[in-house]
Amino acid sequence: MITQIDIKTAQRLLSDANDIFSLKISSNLMAYSDYDFFSVYGGRGILIGRYYNDLVIRTKGVISEDIMEELSLFLKVCGFSSALCGIETGKRLMAMGWSDVEESLIYKFSSQLVPENEEIPQMEEIEVNPKLDEVFPIVKDGFPKIKYDDWYTDINHKIRHGIAAVYVYNGATATVMADMNGTAFISLVATKNEARGQGDAKKLLRRLGIYFEGQGKEACILCREELSSFYRKAGFYECGKTMTIFQNK
Repeated sequence: MITQIDIKTAQRLLSDANDIFSLKISSNLMAYSDYDFFSVYGGRGILIGRYYNDLVIRTKGVISEDIMEELSLFLKVCGFSSALCGIETGKRLMAMGWSDVEESLIYKFSSQLVPENEEIPQMEEIEVNPKLDEVFPIVKDGFPKIKYDDWYTDINHKIRHGIAAVYVYNGATATVMADMNGTAFISLVATKNEARGQGDAKKLLRRLGIYFEGQGKEACILCREELSSFYRKAGFYECGKTMTIFQNK
């Protein structure tokens, strides 16, 4: 049975994990464990993090058909806006009737994929955690549907708790949403409209990838299929897929 679990149990289950689902759950767990809009649920081979109406579903091992049916029922009764899961879990849920879905790719960085003689800024040239009001217009150009209050509250809270970090290089920005267990999860990569075509985002990602690689860490990111060419040019390679299921899109 999938039931709500306590914070200490969730921390134990996530302690050494560095897959993208665990990182997303862990970052919210570290930031919001004392808030009622965040909760964690567990079942046999399943861990679910809930942040407001957004879910992240992590599965491990072989998930039986009975457990999948239980997961589908859990989704029906709990109410949610989006649920991120692995591609195989998503396909099995689709077979159970969940049809409003969107696939994304998991990419990881390798400096070996960066062509020689490419211009890469130094970390000293990159702003770290500048004023968020100055960052939001860049993020908004990349993510038109994003809401200022939701974004600011979440990012500001996670920065203050040492969980997230915002980086800006010229007209581009990227946010590290989690940096733990040897993996840095990068999100919210965006460029101001008037700065597009100058390569700022690509240069920023290359520097961040090399920076974390130098610390013995992997840099990973989620992206849509249509952006895969950009991330490959930035030095990333595909290593998996995810699926997001929508209920109240």
